[in-house]
Amino acid sequence: MTRSILIALSVVVVYTAGWFYLASMAKDRVRAELTKAAGQENSLECQSLSARGYPFSMYISCSGFNYRDQNQTLNAATSAVDVGASLFSFRTVKTQLTGPAAVALSGVNPIKANWNKLQASARTDGRTAQDISLSAENLHLQSVKTDTDSKAPILSLQEMQFDLNSLEEPLKLKITFDDLQLIGDTPLASLPEMDGLIDISSPASLASFKEPDENGSVLRGKALQLNQVLFFLPSGASISLNGPVTVDNEGLTNADLKIRLTNMPALGQSLQAAFPDQVKNINTVIFALGSMPKDESGATIVPVLIKEGKISAGFIPLGRVPRL
Repeated sequence: MTRSILIALSVVVVYTAGWFYLASMAKDRVRAELTKAAGQENSLECQSLSARGYPFSMYISCSGFNYRDQNQTLNAATSAVDVGASLFSFRTVKTQLTGPAAVALSGVNPIKANWNKLQASARTDGRTAQDISLSAENLHLQSVKTDTDSKAPILSLQEMQFDLNSLEEPLKLKITFDDLQLIGDTPLASLPEMDGLIDISSPASLASFKEPDENGSVLRGKALQLNQVLFFLPSGASISLNGPVTVDNEGLTNADLKIRLTNMPALGQSLQAAFPDQVKNINTVIFALGSMPKDESGATIVPVLIKEGKISAGFIPLGRVPRL
């Protein structure tokens, strides 16, 4: 009995020593990566670096995180960051972020963000990340011009789930969200909360969209398949569209889309509440759409064709998509 206890204690001591040794190695690796990033003129700061998760997980934590790339096109900062994995599934790396956060991209206004819960995970095979997932609860996004600009509308999401197959393989992207709403001084704030789904695929990888061509465009020469883009209102009204979209090497958009509308009266009422000065025009459009083809469930089907940037619904020209 005594021998068994001694063996058990020895195992615990050895395991504990091994865990803290690996934690020390992990922290050293992070410090080395931070130094490497600084050598490449990127600014990457992890405040109060520590390890936690003993005994069955290992997470590297920062009490604050800041990043700025060498071209200063991206600046990001957030509160605590935890990155790590369970020792039983060490190839799946999990990340938890604590808000608030701020992100600034060159050419656009900075975005402030906050949330109750924000988690991400990815499976690694030593070369690239696979099965990338991000989930958020009670997410709020606000685009601001200055730190004191508190009147900018806030995009609010009760829940969001983002799933991506890989950074390097042909794109398969799906986003679902609940209770999407704009809050603030904007007509769209009168629209009801919406649920939705965005399901997109492409023969190009997500990584290829990060490399602009000589014209500064990341979309030229790309093709997307909108498998389903759906917005669903509490009244039962919905708007969905699907079809292929391509952008040629000259920046002209081509698409063959099918828009599906359900519960047209409820949809019209929601639009009238958001744009009261356009009630007459909205009624005219709703009436015209009533004559469009219907599917077997009675939903209105609107075919939209974009040819070299020119948009038309049936035989009705609607305008142009700017050259991208």
